[in-house]
Amino acid sequence: MKTILAIICGLVVLFAGGCAVVLLVSQVTDSGAAALALIPGAIAVLNVLILMGLYGKSRPQRWAFYVLAALDVAGAVAMGMFWQSFSFQVGDIWTIAVPVMAVLLVKAVLTVLVARQLPAGGNPPQG
Repeated sequence: MKTILAIICGLVVLFAGGCAVVLLVSQVTDSGAAALALIPGAIAVLNVLILMGLYGKSRPQRWAFYVLAALDVAGAVAMGMFWQSFSFQVGDIWTIAVPVMAVLLVKAVLTVLVARQLPAGGNPPQG
């Protein structure tokens, strides 16, 4: 469970961090891109906090687990709305939307389960 969560968090850090960097670089041509980079940047930071807590590099922040789980559920709901709005124009949009929604919901469930296993002392869960 911990390994699967770490893999998904690592992939999210790479994707969200890359999106934030691209938005910061595009600040040169678009004046509002830097403010928009805060969203994927914050998601990447939360995932890094989770990874650091999982592997004992820092004390696990229980609040980060729950905030990230809520954001994952919100992302799955947003993807569902995206799917609904584009389904009449693009017939095979479900091939992208359903796997993304599934991964986000699995990540949210794993995040909550791992957060509940965190001991009071703050040591990362073993196993």
